[in-house]
Amino acid sequence: MPDATLGPVQDVATLDIRLATPNDAGALAATTRLGFESYMEWAPPGWRPPPRALELRAIRERLKQTTTWCAMAVGDDGEPAGHVGITHAAERDRPHVRIPGRAHLWMLFVRPPWWGTGLAARLHRLALEEAARQGYEMIRLYTPAGQARARAFYEREGWAPAGRAFPEPLLGLDLMEYRRALG
Repeated sequence: MPDATLGPVQDVATLDIRLATPNDAGALAATTRLGFESYMEWAPPGWRPPPRALELRAIRERLKQTTTWCAMAVGDDGEPAGHVGITHAAERDRPHVRIPGRAHLWMLFVRPPWWGTGLAARLHRLALEEAARQGYEMIRLYTPAGQARARAFYEREGWAPAGRAFPEPLLGLDLMEYRRALG
């Protein structure tokens, strides 16, 4: 595994990126957990990430859905470096009601040794390309309002805030919605 203090030992351009399957849920959950743990740097005192078992189950179930696309980057050493996933967008208050023409960037997490290497941008680009290929016209995402690094990344990548922050009880943080046109 790359040492976080030394950075990755492999060029981002040579990372293997493949479609994730439900069997990858454990690796995806571990990477997601690292991202959630980094939230403790800015989250309110006492905040804790959601239980790992809950995240693992949610990822496994989402990966089984035909509307989900997820890609993961894996290093030469077999270790996951990051992942990105999209699905259809649904109404926030009525998750069973799909929003026509709109994809949802479900998750984008990169392991700390790969922060700042361009991997997030590469995964992000692949997700946008896939959403456009699937015929979506717009894509949205939710990110914590307090996650300045992620928000700056998305804004650099052409996303714009869509409304005000709102509470997300399962995560225990306020989220912001961002949107971006595709094509």
